[in-house]
Amino acid sequence: MHRLTWLIKRLIWLVVIVLVVVVALGFSLVGILTLRGFATTQGSLSVAGLEKPVQVNRDANGIAFIEAETGHDLFLAQGYVHAQERMWQMEVWRHISAGRLSELFGSSTVDEDRFIRTLGWRQAAERDLAALSPDARAVVDAYVAGVNAWIDDHQGSLSLPFVVTGLKAGGGGGLGGYRLEPWTAIDTLAWQKVQAWQLGGNFDNEIFRMLADAKLGEAARTDELFPPYDPEMPVITPSGLKGSGGAGSTASAPGSNASAPRSTASAAT
Repeated sequence: MHRLTWLIKRLIWLVVIVLVVVVALGFSLVGILTLRGFATTQGSLSVAGLEKPVQVNRDANGIAFIEAETGHDLFLAQGYVHAQERMWQMEVWRHISAGRLSELFGSSTVDEDRFIRTLGWRQAAERDLAALSPDARAVVDAYVAGVNAWIDDHQGSLSLPFVVTGLKAGGGGGLGGYRLEPWTAIDTLAWQKVQAWQLGGNFDNEIFRMLADAKLGEAARTDELFPPYDPEMPVITPSGLKGSGGAGSTASAPGSNASAPRSTASAAT
């Protein structure tokens, strides 16, 4: 009897230890897969397609400032940095723009895909691409090359959302995540269509302003009631100015030295 009790206690302890190990391994795996999604913000990287070295500095809020000697390198680096920090969002949004959400999330998004394909965002992006000037097309192509350089560097070692989605949707890839398609110029321009649709959510306000203009007789009077955004305000508000704070609180004023970067990453061919 005493021996049986001892065996039961040992068995319970063994089960507890196994459960603790399994849980610890699970958390460790999630942590590793999550860390894959973090951008490389220190040291040097070799990025295919760059003509000369590029410097990427990030301020205390993680906002990237890119310094390049050529326009091609500038936009290529921008594509790489965007992919570093937002590839999952970019992947979802390109599926949105093409009406392909169901490839990632199953039958629950079929209606959305049908609606988006009816709107024709992808076709509109194709027309935009055909109308680009040579200079604009060069910018888009450089950006696309940067995104694809990141994809080539990280294919098979993607972060947690790609792994979970690949396993759920049957896209394969295992713990490396499903295989990403190359980024295209159409993907970039179609993103604009998604953004334009989102920014059009204030159409009721615009209609109200139109009616107010008609009622008040002139747009200037409407502007007194609903002041427009100051077009001279910087995109990132310098410290000490009205409205500064949040993500822009550490930016320097135009013409001054940039704030101390949190980290630096350089890239060269």
